[in-house]
Amino acid sequence: MNSAQATGPDAGWEVGSFWETRPTVLARRDREPAFTEDALFELACAASAQRATLPDPQDVRVFADESMVNPSMVQAYLPTREGDGSFAGYARRLRATAGSFALTINSLQQFDWELFRALRRQVDPVLDALAHPTAGGVDCHLIASVYGTAPTLVHKDTAGVFTYVVSGFKRFYTWPFEVFGELAGPEAMQRQVNLPASIRHHDHLATATVVEGGPGTVLYWPSDRWHCATSDGTFALSLHIAHYQWDDRLALLIRRLQALAAGELGTTRFEGGPLGAGSGEVDSRIRKTVTALLDGPELELELKLRQLKRRTASNFEVLPRLREAAEPAPADRLTVTADSVLRTLRADGTTHLAANGHLLRARGGDWLDAFLPALTPGTTRTPADWCALARAAGGPQDDRQLTALLAELVKRGALDHERASA
Repeated sequence: MNSAQATGPDAGWEVGSFWETRPTVLARRDREPAFTEDALFELACAASAQRATLPDPQDVRVFADESMVNPSMVQAYLPTREGDGSFAGYARRLRATAGSFALTINSLQQFDWELFRALRRQVDPVLDALAHPTAGGVDCHLIASVYGTAPTLVHKDTAGVFTYVVSGFKRFYTWPFEVFGELAGPEAMQRQVNLPASIRHHDHLATATVVEGGPGTVLYWPSDRWHCATSDGTFALSLHIAHYQWDDRLALLIRRLQALAAGELGTTRFEGGPLGAGSGEVDSRIRKTVTALLDGPELELELKLRQLKRRTASNFEVLPRLREAAEPAPADRLTVTADSVLRTLRADGTTHLAANGHLLRARGGDWLDAFLPALTPGTTRTPADWCALARAAGGPQDDRQLTALLAELVKRGALDHERASA
């Protein structure tokens, strides 16, 4: 068994020295912790409260005594501000009924713009060091747990993972792909795979590399590594930033094509008479629609816009929701946020503006390329001043249109809105 260690204050942060080649333990780069337990507890409560309305409710799930809690019963196992008050209170409550537990929240960044910004500050230096971003995008997952061995046992994902230990202690046993590759099958490299429960980490210590640490350490392993998480039986909180290497492009193309075709046809379901009656006409119409989409520009534009959104969101695919924003008053202050990225793409007379992963479409809009350089991070102006800069760049003369644009940029996290004092 090997143990990977950090060797100094900045050990391991030369990304090219370890990326996709070896597990390592990294010392935190900043003096202040990037993520705090109190802030993450608030987010865990917010995510738990919204679980039922999420596109995928299983983004928030709980394991108790090594088994996943039935989704119909999981609400009683989720943290609340009123009932628990903190992760310590939450852990006490669950330990009263379960010997071990693990709360897992996927895509944590979808619940908070401030967390999204903090994550981008961690992700961007990694992206800068790579030749190109990973095909499957970036995501962030939270795990709050008390266990000896994680209920997921030995498994592999498709991501190179940076695990930020916020509280407690975490140890990960990792193995090269070939150790279990034959057992898992030839397609396992490209997929998330859980090995049978009969495969226990302690039976394979000779081939394992261990990464471990307490608060302030960052643990990394490549996307092809099998791994198993363990702890010391006390509460542990960790945040996992995952760079997914694989993207199912065929499935993506089919989903995009189906959505476009449904828009053209108005439906995906067709009613007929007796079996086969009228089906030829319907099938012919569908084939013509799909063929036109494959040969036309719409599908290509959809894929380009996906890339544009990712380039402005540090390769994240799941984003925080649009912020609520009222149109700014003349004396208000609008400040360009520090981590914002805005890019444009023009197609068929429409300018597509991506701001932090969220799209905005403007008919015409050629002037936006001349206006965007004025959005220097940290710059504060009144709405009137921003409107004057937009007009000077060739934008509309109507302040109402420009003020509405500023409100849309606030929604997309590109501007922070400070109301003037009374």
